[in-house]
Amino acid sequence: MSVRSVPLIAGPRKGQPPVREALLDDLRHLKERRGEMIAAVDEQGGKILGTIGMYPDRDEGGTCFHLAGIDVEPGYVEQGIDAFLLEEAGRYLRAHRTTRLKFGTSPLLTRSAWLYVSRFGSRYRWREGTRTPDGQPWPYVSCECDFDDPLARPLDLREEEVPGRSVLEWDGGRPKPRSRLVYSGPLSILLPDFDGDSLSRASEQDPGFIATLYSAFHSLHVHGYEFAWFDRLPASDAQPAAPARRAAPRWYYVMKRIVAF
Repeated sequence: MSVRSVPLIAGPRKGQPPVREALLDDLRHLKERRGEMIAAVDEQGGKILGTIGMYPDRDEGGTCFHLAGIDVEPGYVEQGIDAFLLEEAGRYLRAHRTTRLKFGTSPLLTRSAWLYVSRFGSRYRWREGTRTPDGQPWPYVSCECDFDDPLARPLDLREEEVPGRSVLEWDGGRPKPRSRLVYSGPLSILLPDFDGDSLSRASEQDPGFIATLYSAFHSLHVHGYEFAWFDRLPASDAQPAAPARRAAPRWYYVMKRIVAF
């Protein structure tokens, strides 16, 4: 598939793809903030396959951009449209003399972590105080993607060590804290493949599901650990004996202790 990028706000009017009604408000808000929305467009059919919106700001590091949202049409994530959009965002930021894109997300969303951390070297930082609409704690991180200074994969934890260093164990798709855990040296958090829908289903089946996951991340934070990397185990390393095979976690965070107590 041949895809081109099209700036929907500052780009030329000629050759603009048709924009859905739902995007018009987003475009107006971004224009008010002097931002931009870049579309990934199928060169053959002219269909918009995905969009990424961002707007400028300043922080202690100088000029940066905030991610207003990234949206990919169903069926096109697997074709790398989200990565294409982030690459185009990097080009746009460099043209505006910055390389830092900031946003927030949940560390439970494994597809997002694979894109942001593993593919683009973004840095996750744990943030306290985020809650669900019913008042329950929700795992949340702030994220900074520096296109000129990506996070490097650490060498502290070998792949074969990851399962044994995980702060979580999984039993039939349900997480539980590892017994007799010692907060020393690099640790990991093993996770199954999660998106918003699968997290919602798991929460409905087990009311304590999110609370257990939140507690794992929170405990690491209070013991001085930070996010160091995100990756995926080979299938052979992640598969336990049947019958728990279907729930085998393959994704993992490497957590490094930054603050000693």
